[in-house]
Amino acid sequence: MKKWFTIFLAAMLCLTCLFSAFAELPEEKKPVVTELEGVTLSFHSYNTKVYEVPCEQPGTIEKIEYTTDVYGDGVTYSQWANVYLPYGYNENEKYNIIYFFHGTNETQDSFIGDETVKNAIDNMIFYGVCDPFIMVCPTYYYIYEDRTVQHKLFPLEVRKDLMPAVESKYSTYAETPDEAGFLASREHRAFSGYSQGASACWNNAYQNFDVAKYIIPMSGSSADNLPVLKDALLTKPGYADDVFFVICSGGKRDLAYEGTVALAEAMLKDGQFSFGTDTQQNNFFVCISKDLHQTLKGRFMLYNALLEVVFR
Repeated sequence: MKKWFTIFLAAMLCLTCLFSAFAELPEEKKPVVTELEGVTLSFHSYNTKVYEVPCEQPGTIEKIEYTTDVYGDGVTYSQWANVYLPYGYNENEKYNIIYFFHGTNETQDSFIGDETVKNAIDNMIFYGVCDPFIMVCPTYYYIYEDRTVQHKLFPLEVRKDLMPAVESKYSTYAETPDEAGFLASREHRAFSGYSQGASACWNNAYQNFDVAKYIIPMSGSSADNLPVLKDALLTKPGYADDVFFVICSGGKRDLAYEGTVALAEAMLKDGQFSFGTDTQQNNFFVCISKDLHQTLKGRFMLYNALLEVVFR
């Protein structure tokens, strides 16, 4: 009897694990629909009562430290970032990776350190919205006390110091944590950011799109981004046809709404850009919600980006 009971328990455990690995995707709320230049946009709204409660399979957050000397003043600065690791992280597996930049006056803790955001990311992975991924949350303030930032040099810090520090410690698709490894694995890497973090995201796009295919600026874009972007794409023609932008904004109460819509409309009219979710045929997508301007709203935009386009 004891033997059969043990077998029964083992079988139930296997079934439980199987169910967890293929949890049914919860039903969404009614999407937010926006009309833009003849294009219908549908912003998906997940059920907060499902996604923002503690997950059965929670990820973990670790802190990584590194130094940078890219700011031209002869000083080597000590920096750190939060690294989100999905549940069951295994150094023998390869993971997609997102670098996320916070908003004005915020810190490395401001996004991933919030319980609702972390729960949402945990549950996105648990319910199969996306494959497990790593998220890195650094700061662009290299002297935080004075909020000192140089957005045009920050991408050099990301590429020269942050990425090697993170991807030498954690398992990504980069076979080696250097230029060759980053270039070869760009389809598995994304840059994102909210508000001023979106500015940091755009500057990384201009300089580093050869090491990251997906660019996800949230509530921090304007039509002025387009000519700079087009000039930047000319500098690396081998990659210009294989980069994807997910342009995000809140609704009309979001202070970045008008600029984001202006950029999206300009891209829709520009023959160099093709709207849609097919990452082989298109190169940009737009997500517009009804939300206010707040970094934590980025969790909804991230959900839409992962559900529709990123790492697909």
